[in-house]
Amino acid sequence: MFIIGLTGGIGSGKSSAANILKELGLKIIELDQITHNIMMAGEPGYIEILKKFGDKYIDKNNVLDRKLLRDDIFSSIELKKRIESTLHPIIFEECEKQLNKLRNEKYIALIIPLLFETKNYINLINESLLIDCDVKYQLKRVIKRDGVSKALAIKIIENQMSRDEKLLLADKVILNDGNIDNLGTQLKKYYNNLIRNKK
Repeated sequence: MFIIGLTGGIGSGKSSAANILKELGLKIIELDQITHNIMMAGEPGYIEILKKFGDKYIDKNNVLDRKLLRDDIFSSIELKKRIESTLHPIIFEECEKQLNKLRNEKYIALIIPLLFETKNYINLINESLLIDCDVKYQLKRVIKRDGVSKALAIKIIENQMSRDEKLLLADKVILNDGNIDNLGTQLKKYYNNLIRNKK
C-alpha cells in the first residue's frame, strides 16, 4: 500500500485534486470529512467539545454551531490549540481505522490539510503532495466558498503554515492556478509516473 499525503493551504484546491484522484481510481480518505463526521451530535468530537465548553457551541437544535466555533478559533490562538489537542487524537484514530479497511489497496490518497503542521501523519504516508497556489487565489476561493469577510479569510490563511515553508517540506508540488483542466492534467501525469516507478 502506497499512501500519498495530499495537502495544501485553505482554498488551494485540495478537494478538487481529491476528486480528480478519485476519478483516476484512487481510494480517498479526507480528514475534513472525518472531522465533520465526529462533530455530529452524539459522536466523539461533539461529546468532547460539549465536555470542555459546555453548550457554548451547541445551537438550539443540539447541533454544533460550526461557524461560531470556526470564528472563535481564528480569533484566538489559545482556543485553536485547545480544540486541536481535543480533536486531533480522535481524528487520527478514525483515520487509522479507515486505512486498515483499505489495507489491500495499492494506492491511497490521504487528504490532510495540516500535514506539515501536526506532524502526526508524516509517518503514515509514503510521499507528500502539495497543491500550491498564489495567496490571491486562496483569498478569492475562501471568501466565495465560505462566505467570510476578506479580513477573516486573511486571518485564516495567516494562521496556517506559510506557502514558502510548505514548498520546502513537500516531496512533490502541483501548482493550481485555478484552471481545473490544467490541475487534472498535472495530477494524471503525477499518478502515471507514480505507477510507472512502482512497477
